[in-house]
Amino acid sequence: MNKHFVYAIVAAALLSACDNDENMGTDLMPETDHPIIVVTDTIDIKTETILDNAVYSTNQSHLLVGGFVDPVFGKTDAAFFAKFSNTSYGKFPSECICDSVILTLGLDTTAIQFYGNTSTKNSIDIYTLTSKVYADSSYYSNFNYKDIISDSPIATAEFIPTKTKEEIRFTLPIEFGKKVINCSRNTTFDDNFYGLCFTQGSTSSCILKTSRNNNNIKYRVYYHCKGDTASTAVTFSVASTNACASFFTHDYTGTNIPSDSKSDSLVYLQSMSGTKIKIDLSDIRKFSKFDQKRISIMRADLILPIDSVLSDIKTFAPINQITCLGNNKDGSIIYFEEFLTKDSYGGTSLRSISFESSRCRYNINLTSRVIELLRLYNKNIEPDYDICIYPYARTADFGRTVINAPSKKSSPMKLVIQYTVFEK
Repeated sequence: MNKHFVYAIVAAALLSACDNDENMGTDLMPETDHPIIVVTDTIDIKTETILDNAVYSTNQSHLLVGGFVDPVFGKTDAAFFAKFSNTSYGKFPSECICDSVILTLGLDTTAIQFYGNTSTKNSIDIYTLTSKVYADSSYYSNFNYKDIISDSPIATAEFIPTKTKEEIRFTLPIEFGKKVINCSRNTTFDDNFYGLCFTQGSTSSCILKTSRNNNNIKYRVYYHCKGDTASTAVTFSVASTNACASFFTHDYTGTNIPSDSKSDSLVYLQSMSGTKIKIDLSDIRKFSKFDQKRISIMRADLILPIDSVLSDIKTFAPINQITCLGNNKDGSIIYFEEFLTKDSYGGTSLRSISFESSRCRYNINLTSRVIELLRLYNKNIEPDYDICIYPYARTADFGRTVINAPSKKSSPMKLVIQYTVFEK
């Protein structure tokens, strides 16, 4: 764990600037109370890099495949499987002849498509699934997909990321296409084609992102009938009702992950169910030691500057969005209400915190959490959960960030608290 002196700074001018819903406490003070603006003494924060738990990864909109060796985070591999359906509703005439089967893996052109070394040759292998997969089943990021795939790949595609803009093409075996035609005509397709699994090939230096939306992942079976001079195609793609899931393995051998050394000056955050950061704010209990005074917390910001050297932003873009969650002692997730957003239909979604590229940092508003912790400490109650920082998209996005820990001498992580002291 790491410690750092955190500066709680308050000025009278800041009080009028706090105008969001999380600036609370002043309405609890009687009008006869006289405020005194003060600067607190130091507050310790403790941080720790923790390995993430297995993450639910079924039916995500984005799927990842590939692998690379990160100089800081070690080796990461990604794979996914998906079930395919006849989404074109095309039919194969009797006695038609299979000409070819072309599979295209469309890239997500709305975001970063590759992560890692994008200038060297990469390869992706495709395997057939040997067991059925179901959209209503729960697959987690550590699922051993190798138990349900064929012994050998049926196709391989090679590509150089910098020269690949929209899709990667695979040529599947003619025998595969013949079987698709026969099983489709006999209505036994689902009993014979459980799906395909995409894994990194023999050469891999990056991870790519694809989307299951808009038929981005599909194969076309081209055929012709006797006497025809042109081929016709029937399309099979990953429909919204088909099962799909991503899986990840990490090898942190030879890295500083994880570590609980008190001298560590860095903490590490990684997507793909990699790592999370535990934050210990227990030292804020010293606010309850003010005798004959009342404390009104105006705002509490946890500032997380990224390390400018090991982050290597040009090669490894920082995680774009993070969030704050609680962890029960058994590792299960607690959703803090202040990080949830309700829509007009009554639905609830998790709120994210974006990376501030101009300042190379994240800034998390922890006002409500600090106030809640103080309420517990004032009652001599210890919280039964840990506060953790997570990547927002834990299985549907790549990314890693090296963050300055509280013990870092230059630009450390810190908690800045704006507060007012009222005399009783």
